[in-house]
Amino acid sequence: MPERRHAFVTLREVERYPAMSGAPVLMPLRRRLDLQAFGLNCWTAPVGAPVIERHSEPDGDEEVYVIISGRARFTIGGETFEAGPETVVYVPPNTSRQAVAMEPETLVLAVGAKPGEAFEPKSWEDFQIAFAEAFAQGEEKARALLAEALARDPEAWQPHYNLACFEALTGNFDGAFEHLARGLELGPPPVRQLAAESEDLDVLRSDPRWREIVG
Repeated sequence: MPERRHAFVTLREVERYPAMSGAPVLMPLRRRLDLQAFGLNCWTAPVGAPVIERHSEPDGDEEVYVIISGRARFTIGGETFEAGPETVVYVPPNTSRQAVAMEPETLVLAVGAKPGEAFEPKSWEDFQIAFAEAFAQGEEKARALLAEALARDPEAWQPHYNLACFEALTGNFDGAFEHLARGLELGPPPVRQLAAESEDLDVLRSDPRWREIVG
């Protein structure tokens, strides 16, 4: 195995890939550095949008957030506070967290891994990058990418869940509920909590089917 060399990158030159709803925007540092020991990514978002999406890491990952520039309003559990540059925020596993960008060019560095386990890169990194590239070419390109992922593995929960988010954001509520129900049926119990916390699915919450499917 060839010896690995040191690497140097400035955040200004790292590519940016927005999530389905447009924010948060992934700056894939782990991939850029080919980092194998732990997760490391930078995130940004327009003012008022989530720079760290609402989630809870139900699989046991610990996370640390470092505010590089700008300012973010964090909500962790029931506590809300603002954090600026040189602030480090630790969040334990299975704890709800979100951060909203309060200033332009807010950059938040996220570091995470699961204690006691060898780190394995998460598939969502590749998916967010592929989706952002496809969506830049149009809604149908993005839908085709999602359908292709579903066709490759129709019994996996992730493609159904991703399609549910996409259909919700593009106004196809019937399709969103269909895929959400299937994703929850196929996925482990923490997926239900993921759906309950997802901002991509917010537009579905007032529909009676939400309580029926998500609870």
